[in-house]
Amino acid sequence: MITIEQLSNFPKITSKCDISQIIVDTIENENFLIKNGDIICIASKLLSKAEGNFIDLNMIIPSNVAQNIHKKLPRKDPRLIQVIIDQTQDPTGKKLQIGNNFIGAFLPNGLFLTSGGVDKYCDNVVLTLPRNCDEMARKISVRIQQELGIKLAIIITDSDGRIDKAGATQVAVGLYGISGLRKTTFRKKSNVETVCDMLAAASGLMMGQRGQGFPLIKISGYEYDFNPKAKLIDAID
Repeated sequence: MITIEQLSNFPKITSKCDISQIIVDTIENENFLIKNGDIICIASKLLSKAEGNFIDLNMIIPSNVAQNIHKKLPRKDPRLIQVIIDQTQDPTGKKLQIGNNFIGAFLPNGLFLTSGGVDKYCDNVVLTLPRNCDEMARKISVRIQQELGIKLAIIITDSDGRIDKAGATQVAVGLYGISGLRKTTFRKKSNVETVCDMLAAASGLMMGQRGQGFPLIKISGYEYDFNPKAKLIDAID
């Protein structure tokens, strides 16, 4: 049986910090039961704040490309559009997909995310994705094993809008300890599933959107082979 449980009373993160230690301390303080083979899903926004990825829009000067996109999507601040363009590392804007009040962006690591993973933090301040979600996942897992003696997988999740359903779900943007793909065979036909996204979406049932839920979710009962070499980029490739 697969179970999903949230870590309650997680401290509010508002500035750069050692998030791995805070996670370990909170697990201990809240008597949150974890065991070998569990999977912990963590909201990327939590890690973005811990990494200090705050951008003041007042310091951003929109390019002509951003201004032209703003004309098509007036509800999007041209400064925000510029930040999204910057995340793609392509100033031409060719890595963006635009339509029906939607902006999606291809990031340098191959991920495609709504708004390039850029989230609003507060008035005139936005957050960008952690620079290396796989590495952050590894550090958290290693710290948990060092201090609590428990070996488990970590999946970093991000909210991703579905333009066809006018809503959002959770997808994996980083991982450690678990392969992002699952291969199955039925009637001699093979299928490849993005199990990392399935688990991320499952965590979204309790994680919620825009800080309304819980930033850290435990999934127990899903069987997998612990793989310290697994990376999300392998699943993308």
